[in-house]
Amino acid sequence: MRKWSIPTWLVVATGLLLNIISALMTNFFIDGATMDAGQLIQQQSNNDKLISLTWQQIESIERKREVTLSLLTLSQSSQTLLPEPVQNELLRELHAWQEMRFEAVTVEHLPDIMAAMNREQEHLREKINQLYIENLSLGEHYTELMSDISGLRNLALFLQVIGLAMVLARDLSRKQDLPYQ
Repeated sequence: MRKWSIPTWLVVATGLLLNIISALMTNFFIDGATMDAGQLIQQQSNNDKLISLTWQQIESIERKREVTLSLLTLSQSSQTLLPEPVQNELLRELHAWQEMRFEAVTVEHLPDIMAAMNREQEHLREKINQLYIENLSLGEHYTELMSDISGLRNLALFLQVIGLAMVLARDLSRKQDLPYQ
């Protein structure tokens, strides 16, 4: 009866090959996926900053609304027009972000001014909603990517352990080949 044996060098070579595959997985796939995950986190952070800035714009429009109403109320109660420098500055501020152009800030223009402010705030809120939805999508993608990375790391570790065990088989084989003393 013939005894089948696998040459030790073949076991060692297979072990080394598994270690090389593990190193290549780590270098090309895991590191690349980790960089992608970092970019997703960076994009989420950028979106969060943009959301914060957009909220500040909404609040700024609200402050401009309050100033406009206060100035028009004072003007109305004193039954005078706004002083020209004040009116020019207010118009400059309103024109900076509104698509509508007003010749003067008066009670007659107030409904149009308020409507334009409402439209601008609604536009900014929609932008915030879109960024928030994008962040949710990025978060889901990040979770999936991290799950894939975890699986790849586990596989790479498994290949390393099996590869090292096969390399150590050489030492075990030598001990079996030595005569007992």
